Amino acid sequence: MDKEIISKFKEGQKMFGEDIATIINTVLLSFVYVVGVGVTSIFAMIFNKKFLDEKIEKEKLSYWIDYNLTIKNKEEYYRQF
Repeated sequence: MDKEIISKFKEGQKMFGEDIATIINTVLLSFVYVVGVGVTSIFAMIFNKKFLDEKIEKEKLSYWIDYNLTIKNKEEYYRQF
C-alpha cells in the first residue's frame, strides 16, 4: 500500500514538473523572441536597415555579387585576428 502511494505521488510530481516546465519555457521563450526580434525589427525600421535585398529587377540576368577576394601573402593567413 505504501509503495503504491509513493509511486503515485512520484508520478504526480513528475507530471506537475513537466507541466510547469512547459509553461515556463513557453513564457520565457516568447519573451526572448519578442524582445530579441521585436527590438531588432524596431531598430531596423528606425534606421531604415534592410537585411535582404528585396528589389526585383527584370533586366538583371543574375543577382550574384562578385566579391574582391585577392590572394594574400601566406603570413597574413596565420595572423587572422
